[in-house]
Amino acid sequence: MQINASYKGIWVLAYPIIMGSLAQNCIGVTDIVFLGRVGKIAFDAVGLMSIYYLIMVMIGFGLSRGGQILIARRTGEKNNEAIGSITYNLLYFEWLVALALFLFLFFLSPWVLWLFISNQEIYDASLIYLKYRSFGLFFSFFGFVLMALYTGVGRTNIILFVMGVLFGSNVILNYLLIFGYYGFPEMGIAGAGLASTLAEIISTIAGMIFIFFDKKLKPYNLYKLHPINWQIIQQINKLSMPIVLQYVIGFGGWFFLFSLIESMSMRALGISVALKYVYTFYSIPSWGFASAANAIVSNIIGQKKYRQVNIAINRTCILSFIMTIVASLTLILFPDWILAIFTPDKEVIEGALQYIYLIIVITLAGSISTVIFNGLMGTGATMLSLAIEAFGVVVYLVYAVVVVKVLGYGLGFVWASELIYWVILAVLTWVYMRTNRWKKLSM
Repeated sequence: MQINASYKGIWVLAYPIIMGSLAQNCIGVTDIVFLGRVGKIAFDAVGLMSIYYLIMVMIGFGLSRGGQILIARRTGEKNNEAIGSITYNLLYFEWLVALALFLFLFFLSPWVLWLFISNQEIYDASLIYLKYRSFGLFFSFFGFVLMALYTGVGRTNIILFVMGVLFGSNVILNYLLIFGYYGFPEMGIAGAGLASTLAEIISTIAGMIFIFFDKKLKPYNLYKLHPINWQIIQQINKLSMPIVLQYVIGFGGWFFLFSLIESMSMRALGISVALKYVYTFYSIPSWGFASAANAIVSNIIGQKKYRQVNIAINRTCILSFIMTIVASLTLILFPDWILAIFTPDKEVIEGALQYIYLIIVITLAGSISTVIFNGLMGTGATMLSLAIEAFGVVVYLVYAVVVVKVLGYGLGFVWASELIYWVILAVLTWVYMRTNRWKKLSM
């Protein structure tokens, strides 16, 4: 399938990803909503661990982006025969990395977290959650392969189906395992970790069933087992490793930022956890459009239609900004109600309300910046995207450390670092795209 850069083409590709991302992110939201009713320690611990675990998950997502770029490029070239081999070798690579990360999470996390978490109760609760949550890595990584395949070939409806199954099963299992209803054990924070892992297993099975019966996949040579092809794995690795590193740097920086906030006070951490989930939730549309921009740019380059690349990015930015600002109207009109979804703590809600407009500004900046940045990755310039990401993270972390440790400023100044980060990414990426040097890249 050759993708075009029309507004309709962008929307058709993006909206299932947006809905799928909504379901995926609702896992963390579901955990925090239920655990907010369990206690403050569980709430704060899962708030921190969602970032820590997300670092590991984003490694798999970064690998899938490399595979997605390759699949989209071959689709644009109408080289359908190569897609099956790319998909299988992406899966082999993902599961090998998942095994390494699982061993790290399971055995080394106690030492790593001890360096960043000063509160003993939060530390203990975090380890309990990770004990059950870490098994979900294998199934998350399979889901990323599925997402890379269907996004790369321009058929994203499957993502909506699988993520819907993921969200629905996670809500039910959280309800049963956290509180111990209908004869299930009352597990508290451990139940949240186990529920999310079981939900990912269920959604993986649903995705495999869908693939088996999807006749439209026949041209892509997926119904036979492909051998390991080191040349393809090397291509995926070359494209994805810079993306993986930039995700690790980006989310690692965010985890460091939250550990910095935790050192300020428990109140600051509680407020920031609530703000984080609001910010994450309202960023979902821009993530969907960013993923679409990545696939569209790679596909268009495969078609040799270079003039449409910047047009596609600009149109995707417009759609992303419009959808984000429309969604943000609910946050402007009903901020206390929205915050109450994520936490029942009135003190936290009152503290977070004063930063809502800052969060909206940051979210709107991200809605443009992340699309431009993912468009850059779609060109294959992943080493440059890594350099831009690293520079942005270093700048905003240095700023945050100076604000907290040297100047002793409040939480609003700390969160402003996220705005600085998005501005840096957008400006540097825009400057490079204007040079047209990306036209000389090959893969």
